Amino acid sequence: MNGRTNGDIRVLVCENDPVMRSALSDLIRAVPGLDLVGAAADVDTAIQQASVTSPDAVVIDVRMPGGGGSRAARVIRRTLPGSRLIAYSAHADRDAVMEMLRAGANEYLIKGVDDDELVEAIGRTGRGHIGLPPIQLEELLLDMADLLATAEARLEEANAEPVG
Repeated sequence: MNGRTNGDIRVLVCENDPVMRSALSDLIRAVPGLDLVGAAADVDTAIQQASVTSPDAVVIDVRMPGGGGSRAARVIRRTLPGSRLIAYSAHADRDAVMEMLRAGANEYLIKGVDDDELVEAIGRTGRGHIGLPPIQLEELLLDMADLLATAEARLEEANAEPVG
């Protein structure tokens, strides 16, 4: 992956709450195979640190100062396409999930998940895999099915119109 020499997954934590940022950083430092390369409290710092550290996985708070996690995700995804992004939020609403997925997040976790689940997500995404909780995956698939049905209906309508 991005500059790994010892096989560890390089992780950047982007979280505006200092207590949560510290807890996430401590957790990552304590897990063999994970390497904390930085911690940021706002979007601009997150973008800057990502460009300097080239992390394999970035844990991004969805509601960060400076444009939100979606802004950070879009810029990091564009400048470091090999970095994998984990949206980490207290907000589980459909709009927040879809916004982060559209911005390039590979995974969406709700704050409060146990440490093992967070570590698994970092490992999974840091190795290039995508993961969503079943309810979010179901909602995403339903959205895609709705979009496909709408596109098919428009195509049928366009093909049924008389030419000329």
